[in-house]
Amino acid sequence: MIKILDREIPNQIDELTIEQFETITDINNDTSLDPIDKHLKVFSYLGIPENEFWDTDVADFVEIVKNFNTMEQKDFPVVEELELEGYIYRAQMKLTVRDTKIIEKVALHKNKGYISEMLAVMFKREDLTPTEHYADAHIKQKAKLLRKLDANIAIPYIMFIAQKIGQQLRNDTPTEAVE
Repeated sequence: MIKILDREIPNQIDELTIEQFETITDINNDTSLDPIDKHLKVFSYLGIPENEFWDTDVADFVEIVKNFNTMEQKDFPVVEELELEGYIYRAQMKLTVRDTKIIEKVALHKNKGYISEMLAVMFKREDLTPTEHYADAHIKQKAKLLRKLDANIAIPYIMFIAQKIGQQLRNDTPTEAVE
């Protein structure tokens, strides 16, 4: 937690829920916002209204942003099992073709909640068939439950997915024909 304008707000991954992390990520990815607007929206989302910064000196605001963005270096262990509403869900650091196809589609569109949807694809109930697991309604419902969990659960999976998809993109890049 960090204290800004006499309020404590979360600024570390392990202090945020997946939903908060998704919202902050969405704000930071919004190309229609300039850097000041992005931070004002993040602070507002976390509980400090924008108008409370209006009389803040810009140099002080820059220092506040710098302190807010300072992340402690931590290891985020891989969580391979979760209990959600009485059901056990398991994940592995493995992507099937079907997982990758769905995750790429979700990541490409970056709709609200896309991080939890990617996790929903990875975490599976062993009592469900693949058809049930990959059903859009099931993934959406599971993503809704995952949003309430701590964001640190998502980090190893986001990094793994990014690495795998990045590697796939590098492998798909056409090479120049050799004469």
